[in-house]
Amino acid sequence: MAVDAHSHETVSLAVDDYDADIETSFEDGPLLQQDEAGNWKAPAGLLWIELAIFTNVFLSGFDGTITASTYALISSDFNAANTASWLTTSYLITSTAFQPIYGRMSDIFGRKPCFYTCTISFLLGCLGCAVAQDIFLLNLMRALTGIGGGGLMTMATIINSDLIPFEKRGMYQAAQNVLHGFGSICGASFGGVIADTIGWRWCFLLQVPVSLFALVVGKFVIHLPENNVQGHSSRSIQSLWQQVDIMGSLLLILGLSVQLVGLSLGGNELPWSHPWIIASLAGSIGLLALFLVTEAKTSAVPVIPLRMLRGVQPVCIQIANVCVGASAYAFLFNLPLFFQVVLLDSASKAGARLIIPSLATPVGGFIAGIVMSRWGRLAQIVQIGAFFMLIGNLLVAFLRFNDSGWKYFVFVFPANLGQGMVYPGILFSFLAAFDHNDHAVSASTVYLIRSLGTVWGVAVTSAVVQNTLNSGLSKALSGIPDKWKVKPITYPCFEVIARLS
Repeated sequence: MAVDAHSHETVSLAVDDYDADIETSFEDGPLLQQDEAGNWKAPAGLLWIELAIFTNVFLSGFDGTITASTYALISSDFNAANTASWLTTSYLITSTAFQPIYGRMSDIFGRKPCFYTCTISFLLGCLGCAVAQDIFLLNLMRALTGIGGGGLMTMATIINSDLIPFEKRGMYQAAQNVLHGFGSICGASFGGVIADTIGWRWCFLLQVPVSLFALVVGKFVIHLPENNVQGHSSRSIQSLWQQVDIMGSLLLILGLSVQLVGLSLGGNELPWSHPWIIASLAGSIGLLALFLVTEAKTSAVPVIPLRMLRGVQPVCIQIANVCVGASAYAFLFNLPLFFQVVLLDSASKAGARLIIPSLATPVGGFIAGIVMSRWGRLAQIVQIGAFFMLIGNLLVAFLRFNDSGWKYFVFVFPANLGQGMVYPGILFSFLAAFDHNDHAVSASTVYLIRSLGTVWGVAVTSAVVQNTLNSGLSKALSGIPDKWKVKPITYPCFEVIARLS
């Protein structure tokens, strides 16, 4: 027993020293030792590899916002306004649910097959949307697009983690964030123009050749190991399948899907107190609890190793990740609502108000990339970015109906700038806490938890707005006959997330 106690004390001291070293590297030093990064040389064809994966990153941002301006046209074309909200809901359910799977599957089967999977799924989904003849098939194709879309950003980050040292990777991540933001701006800006001129189907069809270009380029230039699990590249397919945590993957997908369906319907098509909503949210908790139990006991390679969710540092990083995701999208969700309902802007004008301020997001990512590459300072990047987001939210909270016009423009900048800084800061903080072999699943875990935060933020603020409107509506309409017939207009939260993601 004395030996066990001594061993336990030694391990504890080692862990404490390790955590202290990580914390010091976050605060005081670069992401890697200078000589390690200084000896790195760009692999052959790196420019073409970046072109392939960054094309997917652009498409991820473009597709996420292009449906916003075409939503009304599509629902009108199919005479299906009551079910057209699933155009965006189906995409977000599958993209969020499958996002964490790519990290572990790329460890088992290799980066290139997973790059093919997400790109081909996205391509076929867009093509299916372009030729769909009924709303059911269109929603089904959007779900297929989401399966691929959930891996576009994730696989770009994972492939770069294999090719580029940690210290050098900051600038590439910044470029990735810039392209994603630029794609989102292009989708929001040109979606309506494309739909009004040549038809909404071209909004999806135009993405097909771009996605095909990324697939073809990736086929010839991405040369990574077929299988990265513990370095055993010669394992048979049967042996690899034994490493796949099938039960954990199914439980995670089902748990997230049930939760997202409940959050989508709650407060929009059904009241939050409806038995179906309560059952879906309770069922989600049960399924995710079973997922955690499965991950702890599985003999296969877990989808999300529970050690990544233990300890003060990883837990605090993910709490910050959830809070930042919730804050960012709650902010962006309510802004168009404010512009349209309070300022009486049209949908196009409300979207146009956000185009220029949205450029602050990639600028923040570029600043974060420079700071990470030269000085590290991950903690300071997250803190400063969160501070800008706080200031931006406070400024917007003080906006009034008759304020000066410049305030509606300038007050939106700080939150977008902070978001661009804090996103890569959190990602790299979490990656730095684990070995390089865990970077794929670490990146997918960050993107998953951030996505959940965005959905929760929009759902909670949507519920607050609706409840406040319901409680104050009768007082505001006092003196109006038949005022009980007036109902507040609900905004499907997933539709607005897709508009702004």
